[in-house]
Amino acid sequence: MRKTEVYQVRLDSQEKKQAFAVFKQLGITPAQAVRLFFKQVVITKSIPFSIENQNINLDSLKNKKTNTAYEQHNMNDDEFLQTLQALLNNKDNP
Repeated sequence: MRKTEVYQVRLDSQEKKQAFAVFKQLGITPAQAVRLFFKQVVITKSIPFSIENQNINLDSLKNKKTNTAYEQHNMNDDEFLQTLQALLNNKDNP
């Protein structure tokens, strides 16, 4: 049997309820959903979906340093998503 590990995540309560309802409709558990996500990250070596937010101007971030998210631990979720999307957009245009 393969070794497994426990990983904890803090979630917004409302988003958690909504996501868990979707998982139930799909017939999978939240743990299965997380494992599927991680498996796709490993297979694709990327985030396996497009990250979009209509309130974010992604073009303004293309000139930022690529490791900003790791250097600034005080980023909020929107700032992190902006930086991540910029990284994903730039991976095809080195």
